[in-house]
Amino acid sequence: MSDVLVSMVREAVESTLREQHEVLRELVQGLSPAVLNWSPGPEMNSIAVLVAHLLDAERYLVAAALGEVVERDRERWFRYEAPSALALLELIDRTEQETSERLIRLTGEALAREWTPPNDRLGRCFSGMRWLLHAIQHNREHIGQALLTRQLAAQRGIG
Repeated sequence: MSDVLVSMVREAVESTLREQHEVLRELVQGLSPAVLNWSPGPEMNSIAVLVAHLLDAERYLVAAALGEVVERDRERWFRYEAPSALALLELIDRTEQETSERLIRLTGEALAREWTPPNDRLGRCFSGMRWLLHAIQHNREHIGQALLTRQLAAQRGIG
């Protein structure tokens, strides 16, 4: 894969993820812990859990695209309670910085290589490009859920 094409992929992925992070920032800005940690029902997640989980998954998926292993405690984020909107904003910023630092190292070889991270609970074997696309898709899915949860909280007068 040419250097120009790798650069275009890197720029497209990074700008898409930054746009998603900006949506997350707007979503959590100014929300109380009551709203951030409210769950609409059984087997449903709070905004805080959705945001924390998707950021943890983004770290994992972008690392997988480069053939790197990131240790993670996936279940921890499904129990997460945000002490404030600021805590989530800081988590978004840290993840964005880490993702940018990883994407700088993206190569054509990494994009084309099929790989299964040794700690992948589902045993998925994807190309680097597919891991990156999965990161974008996964984020968008949970952003939509978090936006809906925020609407439900407002409708029910939470917070």
